[in-house]
Formats: sequence, structure tokens, C-alpha cells
Amino acid sequence: MSEIMVQMSGITMDFGAVRALENVSLSVKQGHIHALVGENGAGKTTLMRILYGAIQPTEGSVQIGGEEKHFRSQDEAIHAGVGMVSQHYSIIPELTQLDNLMVGAEPGWLIPRAAAKTRADELAQRMGFEFEWDALSEGIGPAQAQKLEILKLLWRDSQIMILDEPTAMLTPADSDLLYGKLRELANAGATVIVVTHRLPEVMEYCDEVTVLRSGQLIGSKVVSETNSAELAEMIVGHAIEFQKPDKFDAGEVVLSVSGLSVKGDRGDEAVKSASFELRAGEFVGLAGVDGNGQRELFLNLMGLQPTLGGGITLDEVDITRHSTSERLLNGMRLIPEDRHEEAVIEDWSIEENGILGLQRSGSVKSGMAINGSAKAAIAERITTLFPTKFDHVHQRFGALSGGNQQKVVNARAFEGNPRVILAFQPTRGIDIKVSELVFQKLRAFARSGGAVVMVNFDVDDLIEHCDRILVINHGEVFEPRPEESHDRAAIGRLMVGAQ
Repeated sequence: MSEIMVQMSGITMDFGAVRALENVSLSVKQGHIHALVGENGAGKTTLMRILYGAIQPTEGSVQIGGEEKHFRSQDEAIHAGVGMVSQHYSIIPELTQLDNLMVGAEPGWLIPRAAAKTRADELAQRMGFEFEWDALSEGIGPAQAQKLEILKLLWRDSQIMILDEPTAMLTPADSDLLYGKLRELANAGATVIVVTHRLPEVMEYCDEVTVLRSGQLIGSKVVSETNSAELAEMIVGHAIEFQKPDKFDAGEVVLSVSGLSVKGDRGDEAVKSASFELRAGEFVGLAGVDGNGQRELFLNLMGLQPTLGGGITLDEVDITRHSTSERLLNGMRLIPEDRHEEAVIEDWSIEENGILGLQRSGSVKSGMAINGSAKAAIAERITTLFPTKFDHVHQRFGALSGGNQQKVVNARAFEGNPRVILAFQPTRGIDIKVSELVFQKLRAFARSGGAVVMVNFDVDDLIEHCDRILVINHGEVFEPRPEESHDRAAIGRLMVGAQ
């Protein structure tokens, strides 16, 4: 029987008058992959931050390998072999990828870079990752940043590895690869704790699972002795019914993309002569391996990435040369890939972030000023469309949990009479119940006469929720044959160019 490596007992955590955790206990065995699941705000990340030494509990104790620990900082936890990758990666754009790997755990005052690079290569190969160690980190996408954060755990020789939503930005292939490598690490003696909302990952890859709800322990299960339906009910407190797409008749063309070529950040052709149409009522998925032009396509459709050729029409109006503000006024909306860099200003309030992109619209603007009542009404709607946990709308946006931030960004896209919503990983970091609600709201918006195209690296989500699926590979957009429109294998072949 495996040794208990992590034992957290009677953990209670108060933030002022708010009790985030109440008498929670967690046992994790060495050599196991242990999942921690629950709704947004259930206390999962708070519990892991206590284990990582980032915060100290109000009550309770932590034992590592049978020895009681009182971590007063993350550095103390790291030196004890505990490492954590959070949802919000901490990559410094101005540093090289090698420097970001080492930061906070440098081998000494004088760094032998050749030796460091050799070790970095060995660790990356061990995980199946590839990096350009001498390149600045400003150009790497969220998925690559996530991999770099994960590699930091190996660089620091972490024996207890905490990963908070590690596959949220990874493709199915990368997710499979990551869990395969985590299994190898666990088999070699590492203890792995994964905070996740993806129950299929729990069922396929994890040994044990613990469920939290509203800061309390609901229970722990051996994965082989439970199922997704039981876990979902434990998470939300009642059974969940998943809705399949309903039958409908597509209406007129809302968005038409014709021969669109887009310039990438490196001056390359990131999107190549892409052509497709979105019709009223459609909820369309866009599948593809990360980095194949999804980001550049969406940014171009919003007027944020240079066009090399081709055109875009919205409701039969050519918007190819329209500014981003004009496209917003015409009904284009974007739920971006990276909410921190592209969607919000974290030091601003929830209310102020609620009108970003809408401040020029007649419903918000009053002369040269912002209509205060309109701003307040928007804040009310976007925090209730997807139930959001917050203190008040004047609260700093950055104080919200990652999942609650994503809910607000998602909800804002429905404001101001949109015609097309471009949704890039809209359920990233959101629990199972709210994820299903997001899919339902996107479908309902489409069915009401709009159109949605959604990038999601979870192909199963696209198959389950979308009316049809497009595939992007090396900047080219394809559509499976009608008889293979929801065939996972056929979509997978298009994703890697095997037509």
C-alpha cells in the first residue's frame, strides 16, 4: 500500500468575514495522481495555496511524509519539495525562455548557461516539450507558457506537484501527452495533485479524487469505484442533465469570410486564403492544434491583426477595412484567448470592466460621459448571467477567482445586441455546471438569430455542443465531409493534415 505523502487535517481558512474552507481534510498517496474537483469558489485553489505555503490556514495542520510542516512562504514549500503551477502563469515576457524556467530557482549567483541549457533540454525531452531557450518569452502563447510553468516543477526537483487546471490551454494530444508523463513521474515516486474541471480526465488518468463544495469536503473516491455522473452530482449537489444540440434550419449568412489571409506576429502568413460562412442560428466549432492560426484569425475578424488579402462581410456589409470599434458597434464580439492580456484591466472594477468595448455605444455613452445607470445595469447583468461570486461591482476585477473572471468576460460578449460571437476557449477554468450553461447560452444566442464560432481544444466538447465543425491546420480552414462532420477520428486527421 502506498505511503500517505500529503496529509492536510482540519483545514479552515477565513478571509475576513468570509470562510473559504471549513474543516477540510485531504490525504494524498505517494506515486498517485489525485484529482481535486469542485465548482468555482469551492476552495480548491485556496486549499492548494495553503499546501504550497502561499497562505497560512486559520486552523488545521499539514504533514509531508508524516512530518508536520508550517510553511510560512512558497520558498519554504519549494525547498521541502512542493511545487505548484497556478492557472495564472507567471511568465516574464522580457526574459528568455531559459531565464523564465530558472527564475526563483537559479543554480547560483553565476549561472553556467551551457550547463543550464543542457539540463533544460533533458527535462523538456523527458516531458515531450520543445522550447527555444535563447528566445524572449514575449512571443509564446498560453499553451506554451503553461508547458514552461509545468517544466519549472521538474527544474525545482518537486516531489509533490500541484497543477491547477494544467490542460486548460492544451490540445487533446498535448493533454494526453502531459498525463502520460505525469503517470511516469508518479510511477517514479512523485506525488501529483491535479485541480481540474474535466471529469473525463479524472476518470481516465487519476487514481483518486476529492470533491469540495462551498468550502467543505464532500468526499473522496477511488476513481475506479466511481463514475462521471456520480462525481458531477457530488460537485453540484444534484444530477446534471446535458443538453444535445437541437434540430434547426440555418438562416441567412451573417458572416462571410472569403480568401482571407492574415499576417502573423513574425511577419508570416498565419491564416492562408480561409473561406467559410456562418449562418443565422449556427453554433460552429473550430478545431485545431494550438498555434495553427486560430488566434490570428479571431484577432483579424475583430480588426486587431493585419489583413494580407481577402475580405469579410457582416450582414452583407464589407467590414474588411473597418476599425475594431466599428466592428464592435456593428455587432462583432470576442471572448479572447487570454483574458488578462486581451479582455480586462485587472486594477479596474468589475463595473468598469463590464463596459470595455461598449463605451462608444449609444446605450452606454451619454454625451461625452458614460451613463452611470447604464454601466450599473450592465454590471448587474454580466454578474448574474453566469452566477459570479464577488463582494460588490466596485471590487477590483483582479480580486476575482480565475473562473469568476472568465464568467464576467463571457457574459460581456452578450451585451449590446451582438450579431456574431467569437469564443476562444470560453469555458477555460469554469466548472462543469457553468460550462454547460455557457454552451447553452451560446447556442440560445445563435438560435435567436445570431451566429457563434468557438475555438475549443477539447474536441469532445465541439462534437457534443456544435452544429458543425471547421478545422484549421497551418492557417488553412477545412470542413469535414458531411458524413464525418462529428467523427472524432476524421476531425483529428484534418487537425494534423492527414486528409
